[in-house]
Amino acid sequence: MRLRRPSLSESVAAVGCGLWVELFLAPTTIWAPLVALATIGASLLLPQRPVIAGAALAAMQWTLTLAHVTEGGPALLAPYFIAVYSLGRHASGWPAIAVAAAFPASAIVEVAGAADEPPLIATLVFAVGLTAGIFAYGYVVRRRARMAARSRVAASRLQSTDAATVAARVVADERARLGGQALGLLRNAVGGMRADAAAARRDLDARRIDAIAERGRQAVTELRWLLGLLRTAPPAAACEIPQRRARWIPNVCVGVALLVLGVLEVWSSETGRSSLVAWVVAVGLPICTVGRGRWMGFALAAAVALLCAAAIGGVPFIVAAGLCVVLLAWSAGVTGGPLTWALFGATAVVAIVWVALDDPANVPIGLGVLGLATFAGHEWSMHDRDDRAAKARTDALRAGLDARLDDARRDERLRLARDLHDVASHAVGVMVLQASVVRSLRESDPAAARQALSVIDTTAEQALAELAVMFHLLDSGAIGAPGLAGVAPEPLSMMAERLRRTGLLIELDVEPVPRELEGTVYRLIQESLTNVLKHSDALHVRIRVASTDAALSVRVMDDGHPTDDHGGTDGPVAGFGLAGMAERIRVLDGEFRAGPDDHGFTVEATMPARRAVRS
Repeated sequence: MRLRRPSLSESVAAVGCGLWVELFLAPTTIWAPLVALATIGASLLLPQRPVIAGAALAAMQWTLTLAHVTEGGPALLAPYFIAVYSLGRHASGWPAIAVAAAFPASAIVEVAGAADEPPLIATLVFAVGLTAGIFAYGYVVRRRARMAARSRVAASRLQSTDAATVAARVVADERARLGGQALGLLRNAVGGMRADAAAARRDLDARRIDAIAERGRQAVTELRWLLGLLRTAPPAAACEIPQRRARWIPNVCVGVALLVLGVLEVWSSETGRSSLVAWVVAVGLPICTVGRGRWMGFALAAAVALLCAAAIGGVPFIVAAGLCVVLLAWSAGVTGGPLTWALFGATAVVAIVWVALDDPANVPIGLGVLGLATFAGHEWSMHDRDDRAAKARTDALRAGLDARLDDARRDERLRLARDLHDVASHAVGVMVLQASVVRSLRESDPAAARQALSVIDTTAEQALAELAVMFHLLDSGAIGAPGLAGVAPEPLSMMAERLRRTGLLIELDVEPVPRELEGTVYRLIQESLTNVLKHSDALHVRIRVASTDAALSVRVMDDGHPTDDHGGTDGPVAGFGLAGMAERIRVLDGEFRAGPDDHGFTVEATMPARRAVRS
């Protein structure tokens, strides 16, 4: 991967590090310019190759430390800060942590070799804590930058979405799903009415004739209920009021921790214990950190006053106060604004003066910590603003798209309701009317009654043909996604009970069927029973469904003989119903057979039971 050109801010930071090294290293060695140039080069590489560049800066620090060039000076403080921050900001994993740990390790080695330095344990704790804090700054900013990048990608993806295409797809799916339900209901009703008509043609049985009309009226009632649902506008989604996070809770927790730390520090110091100003500072600065969110200006102003009192009163510098100023520095970088920057500038100046009066050697590290905290907070706020703006744009785009989809879905429901109303009125209405004619003529004119039953059969045949075409379009995905028209069929027991009213004796022996094969099994049995009623004189039907881990078998056996020319074979079967079922079973890598045997007529299918299939 090629290196990109460094940005202006990266160049300024790198040159600043080089000048820092030159300024503090020049009195010590003649190699200061070369070290400064090497620092600039490695710093420019940090954002793109953080581990490699960080390792180079760590190696340079170790070399200068072992050569006793730095002698405890702050010459390499700026490269240390920017390297550890960049490792947390741009790298991840154990290599980044290992390289970051190499920087405080060199300081420990330097302290261990000097007799007049502070205790080794104290230096170790301070160095490790400072390194971890700087690395954490970079890590937090990196997390926020990634969140902002994901939000921008989501907004960009949603913005590039063609609303018209999505609406068309959703509308098609809606038509397929709801149309499949209505068509399934209508097809079952028409098929049942046709079967009843075929059975009534033999002896003009009044119960079967009444069953035709009753089935039609029931279908119309159910269709009206479904069409009513289609015409009913969906309820408006409840507006969710976003819950504001209680940001004051973590601020209070941090403030209390700093308060406890400050009080313990003042209590343990003989000089500070007797100073009222020290107690005021130890208590007041943590309170300022609690109000740094909503009342940033007041918090900084109060901090300036407290720090001035500490510097003028000669109060020893305490770590808790330094941590409070670091938190205020981060918040100032996050908040921004001319007033905030002015007040924080005064806070930083007074804090550095206090540090200089207490221990001038800590001024460089104080400047580095405050500068880094301010820079990290400012960078975090930029990514936070980007993230919130991208999320707001995403929400607005999604709301507009959802509104358009809702409108399109509602329009499609109304159009579908009108279309289904026309189909139901024609097919079912004609059949119910002819059933009434059969009822009135069955005794006075049997021939005319049978002619009316023929009209019912013809109307049903035509309606079923139209419904078959519509189902094919829905199932194949020509309208909506494939398979959305596959409605949940009625249980086999209900279908058997319904057909028993035609005079058939039906025995069911059904084992549990895998979910993905339920539709196939149902359609196979439904078509077989329909053929029994239409094309045979059978009185008894036995249905057997057996399932194992490997295969599923379906067998429909009747004791009748064909009353027309439709006969079954092991090859292509006559009649579109069984031919379609044979094709469906073979798509599943199964076997299908339909034909006469010694006992009557048998339809048999075997298919794999553990395979992802389409019903």
